[in-house]
Amino acid sequence: MIESKHEISNENGYIRYNNFVINEGLKDIIADDYYLYGSKEFTKAKSCEELYKKNFYDKYDKDANQLVYSKYINNENFRDKAYFIYSIIDYEKYKEFVEKNETIDNPNELTITYNILDSDNTKVLIYNINIVDISFVF
Repeated sequence: MIESKHEISNENGYIRYNNFVINEGLKDIIADDYYLYGSKEFTKAKSCEELYKKNFYDKYDKDANQLVYSKYINNENFRDKAYFIYSIIDYEKYKEFVEKNETIDNPNELTITYNILDSDNTKVLIYNINIVDISFVF
């Protein structure tokens, strides 16, 4: 497992950190700057919007796919999760990964866990995603 911790905010001594725990099998698709997610240095908001538009709004007709729109596309929690995935996964690396791995025997083992830690060492689980979740948004 790959574990990383990065400060994302510091307000009057109250510090919040990103905490990622990534399965080794996914290291080849992780963006080089994944740890900046949620920090002031994060710069991928526009590219996340573009990927979401390409993979959902442009792919599905609103009238013909009303269920997809209500369950996924217009669902704020789903959109936030997709943006998270777009923020930490390098799209070009992901495409190469898919070409090399036509079949994955244990997809539930290929996970990324994202927590927020604070200066009191309180940990809050935000996302626990696997390769199936990642493939769904691409």
